[in-house]
Amino acid sequence: MKKIILSAIVAVCAISANAQIWAGGSVGFNVGKAFDGADNTSIFTIAPEVGYNVSDNLAVALAFGFTSQNGAFDANGWPLNGVKANKSLSEININPYVRYTFAESGIAKFFVDGGVAFRTLNQDRGSYFGIGVRPGIAIAASEKVSFVTKIGYLGYQFANDKAGKGNAFGMNIDNTALSFGVYYNF
Repeated sequence: MKKIILSAIVAVCAISANAQIWAGGSVGFNVGKAFDGADNTSIFTIAPEVGYNVSDNLAVALAFGFTSQNGAFDANGWPLNGVKANKSLSEININPYVRYTFAESGIAKFFVDGGVAFRTLNQDRGSYFGIGVRPGIAIAASEKVSFVTKIGYLGYQFANDKAGKGNAFGMNIDNTALSFGVYYNF
């Protein structure tokens, strides 16, 4: 038993010494009105991530997300214009992905994340699935801290029967698909 515990401690120390594990994520908050006189709509999101650097250019990671929305929404969670209602909607996201770093210049690393996404809505409103890629850039503020920006999405998404059984393929590179985060490297 002592050998197993000692081996586990040595393995964790070896991984940490090489700074191969990172954790971080992003947080978002938005309050607004669909039109003058409408009820406020609020959206809160928290999205932690954890990853492991397999090599200098390749990493595997897992992102989780929780979003809570208050206000008037359609069946897919989009705010409705012209409707006064006070409904709540929450969703959980799970997104395993692989990160490939294709260029590096000073403190900047340019990467692309490719993975799958699963999103489920509360009140049995259905689930969404997707596969796609997101480009991004990581700026090293120090040896331990990086600021990360991801923009856009290229991929395929589809919904199950309860969520309307729709699907979409496309590319979205604008400020609506922009995210900022902070990572801590162990």
